[in-house]
Amino acid sequence: MKDTIRKRLLKIRERYKNKIIDSIKIVRKILLLPEFRKAKAVLLYYPHKNEVDLRFLINYLLKQNRKSVLLPKVEEKTLKIIKISNISQLKKGFAGIKEPQGLPVSSKIIDVAIIPAVAFDIYGYRLGYGSGFYDRFLKDKKILKIGVAYDFQIQKQLPHDRHDVPVDVIVTPTRIIKPKFEKGGKMA
Repeated sequence: MKDTIRKRLLKIRERYKNKIIDSIKIVRKILLLPEFRKAKAVLLYYPHKNEVDLRFLINYLLKQNRKSVLLPKVEEKTLKIIKISNISQLKKGFAGIKEPQGLPVSSKIIDVAIIPAVAFDIYGYRLGYGSGFYDRFLKDKKILKIGVAYDFQIQKQLPHDRHDVPVDVIVTPTRIIKPKFEKGGKMA
């Protein structure tokens, strides 16, 4: 089921024409979130295969120099977190994705993590590429998890497993979704 949804949405995303305009709208909404404004260290990602483009946000934050800008690097099936000071520090890495070079920093410094996905549901669960990197990384971390997606990537409900980690907020070009959970992952 996950693979069928993933393939369908990746095809739509591949042909999506409003990527730049919608990415700018998403970045503007993120910059207005009080939790993001207060954050001292933010984990972002470098866009790959038509994902929401955060390069605008990365460059803006690097110019402002008020927050630590962190990006993930895949090493031995885990995400290592590296602080960057310049976008030129990135080189092609895992799956052809641009990754930072340098020494990892402690994930304990992260206040906010912005997470990509193939899809999110209204409960905050995400459908990634199937490797589980983000779920393993985010497990038991007390940081604000913000998912970013184009509107067509928001699904009513996605299949999820016990180890899947939901996001706290989802930002799309047209809305901000704040899922509420009870024990067991049910909507409050």
